[in-house]
Amino acid sequence: MARKRVASRLDGLSTRYDVLRWVWDMPSLLLIRHTTVCDSYRGICYGQSDVPLHETWQDDFFQVAQNISSQKRFDGLYSSPLSRCAKLAHTLAAEMGQAVQIDHRLMERNFGAWELQQWSAIYDATGAAMDGLIDQPETFAPPGGETTRSFADRVWDWCQSVPAHGDYLAVSHGGCIAAIRGLLLGRDVRAWLELIPKPGEIVEVEWSCGSP
Repeated sequence: MARKRVASRLDGLSTRYDVLRWVWDMPSLLLIRHTTVCDSYRGICYGQSDVPLHETWQDDFFQVAQNISSQKRFDGLYSSPLSRCAKLAHTLAAEMGQAVQIDHRLMERNFGAWELQQWSAIYDATGAAMDGLIDQPETFAPPGGETTRSFADRVWDWCQSVPAHGDYLAVSHGGCIAAIRGLLLGRDVRAWLELIPKPGEIVEVEWSCGSP
């Protein structure tokens, strides 16, 4: 059965945003958020900045590997190029005897001039303007960064490039995974925060959601 296209509107992001939902024969896409980063980056907006993992990264990687041990091989392994994702992806790929496909579309949102600043400092400087990420997804962007719309377009473009059948795994970021889940579920952008997985958490995407 070929991929079926199901059009729906994404309320809250854009009345023009047509989402194509897929129905696969044997759908399996595991999305893994990178593991915990170094404590010194807690409370900091790091976005696309390449920050180091926590000193417990080896134990964290082992736990992730244990949680997916039942899946011996995948038809494709993907990763964000940022080291906090790629390091885990390459470790898993080595265990499975497979290669990793690095894809820049799986990078976290670009927060521009906000990156590597404390979130509290950003709020002090911009106040309620930060709410534009949610309230004005089409037009608001941090200086030099992405709008929520452009970020979602980039991540969704990757989704559409994944083959329509088989088993796939991708190591990415909390924002990317939340966007994918929100788009597929047709959730308002305001609800995406609830869809951000914990560091190291594995999410199996329900590609067949929605009626054909």
